[in-house]
Amino acid sequence: MGIAIAYIAPAPYAFVRKDIEGLRECGIDVRVHYFGNRAWRLPIALLNQFMSLLWWRLSGIDVALVHFAGYHAMLPVLLGFKTFIIIAGADACAFPGIEYGSFRKPTMSAAMRFAMRGARALLPVHRSLERFENRYSTFGPMEQGYARFVPGLRTRSVPVPYGFDAQAWRIPEDSGERTGAICVATGAVNGNAIHFRKGIDLIIEAARALPEVPFTVVGATDSGSYTELPSNLRVRGGVSQDELRSLLSASSLYLQPSVMEGFPNALCEAMLCGCLPVVSSMTSMPEIAGQCGAVIPNRRPEALVEAIRKLTAIEPGQAALQRVQARERILEYDLSRRMASLCHAIGMEMPSRQGE
Repeated sequence: MGIAIAYIAPAPYAFVRKDIEGLRECGIDVRVHYFGNRAWRLPIALLNQFMSLLWWRLSGIDVALVHFAGYHAMLPVLLGFKTFIIIAGADACAFPGIEYGSFRKPTMSAAMRFAMRGARALLPVHRSLERFENRYSTFGPMEQGYARFVPGLRTRSVPVPYGFDAQAWRIPEDSGERTGAICVATGAVNGNAIHFRKGIDLIIEAARALPEVPFTVVGATDSGSYTELPSNLRVRGGVSQDELRSLLSASSLYLQPSVMEGFPNALCEAMLCGCLPVVSSMTSMPEIAGQCGAVIPNRRPEALVEAIRKLTAIEPGQAALQRVQARERILEYDLSRRMASLCHAIGMEMPSRQGE
């Protein structure tokens, strides 16, 4: 391998692993450091990161790609790396009402402001993360976006959307009749921040109002915390990728009534599988959904119920056409295009793929 970069992230999230694998397939030597996300381990995490970064810096690596702004984005700037920060959602907002958003924390905010001002460029996964308005919920202020939380920010912003493998997520040829609505809410526990951010409380109320529609929530950390659910709603824990593909391919609708998202991967993968999207009016989601789904304007169960009723009433032929349109909307967000855009943004020519 020729070109080498440092890639820093809080944890090996699926979208982080996808970036790393994609860059490596392009011939880039990616040195990875996972910072961790436990507040009580911050001094140890900073020391471990310093040792890794110093070694890489002395070895001649001078480019750092950092996923999310945060404490882990400070040292690359301090050590003189050409630092590029991927802004992914939590690092562009503050929603104190559900304890979500890095800018709600004063010390974290100071670290993020320092890193963002010292970076070569910010790479938001959608342009709206720079500045957007929260008219959907009362959990946070209306004025949101990293540029609004970092006064006088002059660092250039280059939007680089996430990318997806359209071959891995497909509309099955023999899918038959599709029914029900599904939501992926990884880490949800009844009453926690993810529960409210993903709108699981709204989905529970919608299920009560629509007993004829089967609902599924996937990814709960503690599915047993959900009790007294309506009989048409099933809350499950984590599932394999193959099982998730099967669930998405059998579902008619994908629900993302979220308080906040950057560029939701599960929504895009569901649309590639032909699910019609029901999304909140926040950040990237209305643009992703387009005209093939429904956008709910406010965080009320009635708005979600109305959107589900509207889409389930579509006649089968029109629904099949909209499923194809949903998939086609995501095809433009190709994984190889993201890799090329990342390389261009950090000032590198993308090497030829091995074997080509």
